[in-house]
Amino acid sequence: MGRKALKEGKIELLTAKLDFASLVGETVLRFFLTKDLLFQEEPARDKDRRPLPLGDLAAWVSLMEVNIAEKNKVVVQGKVEGKAVFYSTAGPKEVGWGADEFSKEADVPGALPGMTVNGHGRIFFLDDSREPLEEEGKWLYQLQIGIEILLTVSDPQQLEIGVGAKNILPEQVVRGVISAEELVGEKSVPLTLTSELDFPEQLDYIKTLSCSLADYSYEKEKEGLLFKGELVTVIYFIAGKERGFQESRQTFSQQIPFPLKKGAEVVFFPQVEYAAHDLLGKKARQRVYVDIYLRATRLVQQEVLTDIREGEVKKEYLMLPKPAGIAREPLELMQRLAFPFPREITAGPCRLIKLEADVQENRVVVSGILEKTIYYIPAPEREQAGEEEEQWPLAIKMEEDFNRSLQLPGLEPGSSVIVYFSPGRTEFAAVEAATLQVTHAYLEAKAWETNEYSVVVPFRVPPETSLVIYAVHPGDTLLKIARLYGVKTSTIVRANNLSDEATPPAGSKLMIPLFYEGNNE
Repeated sequence: MGRKALKEGKIELLTAKLDFASLVGETVLRFFLTKDLLFQEEPARDKDRRPLPLGDLAAWVSLMEVNIAEKNKVVVQGKVEGKAVFYSTAGPKEVGWGADEFSKEADVPGALPGMTVNGHGRIFFLDDSREPLEEEGKWLYQLQIGIEILLTVSDPQQLEIGVGAKNILPEQVVRGVISAEELVGEKSVPLTLTSELDFPEQLDYIKTLSCSLADYSYEKEKEGLLFKGELVTVIYFIAGKERGFQESRQTFSQQIPFPLKKGAEVVFFPQVEYAAHDLLGKKARQRVYVDIYLRATRLVQQEVLTDIREGEVKKEYLMLPKPAGIAREPLELMQRLAFPFPREITAGPCRLIKLEADVQENRVVVSGILEKTIYYIPAPEREQAGEEEEQWPLAIKMEEDFNRSLQLPGLEPGSSVIVYFSPGRTEFAAVEAATLQVTHAYLEAKAWETNEYSVVVPFRVPPETSLVIYAVHPGDTLLKIARLYGVKTSTIVRANNLSDEATPPAGSKLMIPLFYEGNNE
């Protein structure tokens, strides 16, 4: 960080350049879409004449636009596309569907037009457990698609600030330290994991019931990061007379080029999006699509001059968010299922219906609702004597509420908070005349508070100047221009008869009053 002396009247400042992207806020936007698929062909049926469900499902998100529409509000526009495997009497076929567009809003406290916003969209839930409907010789299958948008808002800080002064008595100099969280970078790494599955006979049907990461970790390397994990998939298959669940596990590692600044902390948000299978006789080639999303931040601190007593100085007021703490705790939910322990059982998709956070003194109280899907095949003694075995497992859905308190010493009501929910493994155990389900997950709460800092800066124009005519450059926003001259955006808006959301075109001229009533409120 270079220093130089600038003479401002009788005060000669030593300055340094403040240059970083302040992380203003982050959030997760989750919502669900319903997709109807209509087929004219007759579906294949199991032994009790029910139509077979769709096979593998796939969907992906493309974000078209992410912008800050107004204070504290981010608008996300995008589209969802996908495909599904339909099993007809003639065999399986893959059917795709065109783009369905969406537009959603998210609240991000502190976001202002002119700041930088990033969004990353992906699929976190896919389900078609509803029975298909027949209407006029056509078959309607309904999909539930869960979409997750990871959002960050950052504010580029490029400011020359005073860090010292020459020829000034020490008792006249007032110093302070500014602290803020810097957004070092974000990255999404798509990863495809492949494997082969073996079956006793010719494979007739296959469907992914669940697909998740049982565990993951990372290591810092010279050129970036090494991400490690274990993938667990459960499929249901029909192969001749054989049918049932099959679990497979696969360990993997992925090198991620990502330059890290000194002191940077990395947080991963991995998500298994979907799985697909190629039927190859008595084998199936499995492809699982994983999204590895990461975010790196670090704490920036700088000693500054906040005032010079009895001196004529120019001040800049910075609003900088600073982390107030992070708490991460495991979540374990137990639920008694009202049926005897079955022959086979597995957990299907888990849908997070609600997630809320209440900021209290020294803690964050998190509450939510999970919708869980369970697939099971009854034990032989529970099946009806003399009847043929069903080819499709029974499926049930149930909701479960949870409430947890995450401790964050020093946290005060009014602080901003974001809560991340990460699903984990599910276990089942036999209890007397029933089945016990244990669902594991993680909750992570991150809180931050916004502080105002006063810093001494060099005069951009002579102290007696009252009006500047500014030529707008490409990429300029009202917020950026206002900061150049230490005025409010409302000052420029009023002086030039603009709207609050206006983006002045490059080459245009703006009047900037430097002594406008209300500038220093």
